[in-house]
Amino acid sequence: MSGAGDAARRPPATPFLVPRFEHVPMRPLRPFDHPEQDGFYVDVCGSTAAFASAMSAFGDFGELVEGGYVLVAGESGCGKTAMVNRLAERVRAGLARHNLRAGVVDMTAVLEDQERSVDQRMLRVCHRLLPLLRKADLLRQGAEALWDRYDDPRLIFPELDTALEPGTAAVVLLPSPGDLKLEVVRYAKTLSSRRVVFLAESSMLGDRVVDIEQELEDFRPAVVVEMRTLTAEDVDRFVTDRLGRHPGVFPGITREGLRRLSIMCPSVKTLQRTAHGTYKMVLEGDGDPVGGRAVDDEDFRRYQAEQLRRGGGRS
Repeated sequence: MSGAGDAARRPPATPFLVPRFEHVPMRPLRPFDHPEQDGFYVDVCGSTAAFASAMSAFGDFGELVEGGYVLVAGESGCGKTAMVNRLAERVRAGLARHNLRAGVVDMTAVLEDQERSVDQRMLRVCHRLLPLLRKADLLRQGAEALWDRYDDPRLIFPELDTALEPGTAAVVLLPSPGDLKLEVVRYAKTLSSRRVVFLAESSMLGDRVVDIEQELEDFRPAVVVEMRTLTAEDVDRFVTDRLGRHPGVFPGITREGLRRLSIMCPSVKTLQRTAHGTYKMVLEGDGDPVGGRAVDDEDFRRYQAEQLRRGGGRS
């Protein structure tokens, strides 16, 4: 008879699932909610160098007590959200060293219409921030008066520290900027507040980072973290990490299979989806994952063909 201990030791359905996300395999890692996921980051798309750059900019986190803005930039699917979540957890832990209980407030999904103007977007974020701060147990009693007194984010945001409980801080995950330069500069320059750190991600950057730095040269600069495109070496590194966590449990991938996987996957998101989906297909078909044959390029082709047959549906 299997007990709870046996269930805890049971390997996942495929090596590409992580704890807490066994049934939602494509979700980005979220260590501020699930600390055990922090150890599942792999150096893909330059993430290790990007993370180290951000940590260097944070220093001892003392400056972030006065507020700050962090922007993670890179192509779609390169792991920006997972990086934002990782940095949010580090900021939370870093502020704790300064005797602040920091809560992570996720506002990434509060905007439904990407065509809103910057003013409309900020107003929406500002109004939705109140209940989320309350839910995170960060608001002091009577803090709602700040929102009653003003209906302008430019007046509310700079006073957010007066609304927070003493000894607390807020790490706010913002929706992706619409107008990148204008939105980043406004948050970093005119909407900053003590004990509030904003984090956001964007697929647009290029020369705009120079413009942003020039606009903020007389203010506290935004921390910009750039990630690069997925490479074949990244694919190999990711697969090696995930398979290495379950030695002898899952079949490996042939060299031809890795090449095919690299060709099929332009991003971390598609890599995770394709690797998980192909292994699921192979293991369910073979029925015996332990010591089974290696996954090869034909398996990835079959998975891709099945997805095309389904009209792009996910496994």
